[in-house]
Amino acid sequence: MEFIFELTKYNEVSFKSQVSKTLEKRTELVSRKEHPRLWSFTDKMNSKEKGSGEVLEKRRGRYMIYGVLLFFMGVFLLVTSLMSPEELKIPLIVGSLSVGIGIAYINRGRKPKIKKLTAFDRAAAKLFNEYENLPAHKVTFANENIRLEENAAISYEEIEKFFITTDFFILIWNHRITILQKKDLASHDVADFVSFISKKSQDLFEVVDII
Repeated sequence: MEFIFELTKYNEVSFKSQVSKTLEKRTELVSRKEHPRLWSFTDKMNSKEKGSGEVLEKRRGRYMIYGVLLFFMGVFLLVTSLMSPEELKIPLIVGSLSVGIGIAYINRGRKPKIKKLTAFDRAAAKLFNEYENLPAHKVTFANENIRLEENAAISYEEIEKFFITTDFFILIWNHRITILQKKDLASHDVADFVSFISKKSQDLFEVVDII
């Protein structure tokens, strides 16, 4: 049985986002293996319940309201107490604290900044540029090996990780990467191919589903 991918043009948006996520996941898996205790602590911290988007939005709204009220109350107390600082020490202190706490609440109430490009995003963009210039060819998964080109093939033992994303199959092998679109599978269907790869992976490599 052979599974043949006839490579076609890649979609830039899905390629960059899903490949970036895969590269990040691969780095995490390597790190988890090397630093299990650190990741155990991290997982405990992340397991704490997080609010939904709606809950977080309401929470930010409350923070903003509290922050503005505290800030202006603090400014009022400061202005008033500065007229007689010796006699109004307590309002001066309370006013200073109110301004500080108000600013802190306002900062917490602001919407998070737009996510900056990560090293994984940049690596995915670089890979996309390389894949755009690849000549059209086929990739064949046979029982004995994987034929990447007419005269190039790798064995299943060379695969380190096999990632499955929403639109792609991504192989990490010998510190190299091969990215295949599910829609380019010309023979059989995706479910049959996943079953085939799962059988081939036993004791050889890890199949990671990150859909």
